[in-house]
Amino acid sequence: MRNVTIFIAALFAIIAQPAVANEIGRIKNVTAGGIEVIRAGAKLTGRSGFKLREGDIVVTNARQRAGITFVDNTRLVVAPGSRMIISRYRFDRARRTGESSMRIERGKVGVDSGELSRSGRMKFRTPTSTLGVRGTTFVIEVDE
Repeated sequence: MRNVTIFIAALFAIIAQPAVANEIGRIKNVTAGGIEVIRAGAKLTGRSGFKLREGDIVVTNARQRAGITFVDNTRLVVAPGSRMIISRYRFDRARRTGESSMRIERGKVGVDSGELSRSGRMKFRTPTSTLGVRGTTFVIEVDE
């Protein structure tokens, strides 16, 4: 019986590992209820603790704001009325390297860059420009 329990626990650990590996960051706080996160076409409600993945689209309405922390310690504040696409996000925790690319389609995003910015492989795109980041704090604003 004990061997069966150990086998089942090991099986669940193997199955759960890909879900953990896909997490690139978390929503830390949200004002005015949950924000909208679009994942593979499905609309989800993002609240504090919500695990983000590459490809997610983060949308705030006119009364919402969200704080996000990525696994490389990059912190974002997504202002009311914003839409941001996490196009690409890869971070190797052991080597402390990777790359990210995010698209701000509308609204405002405040950024306190983390470890990815040190490699120069962190990019933010807007409808009219691209910003390469090398370790700093800044705000991106896109008018509709």
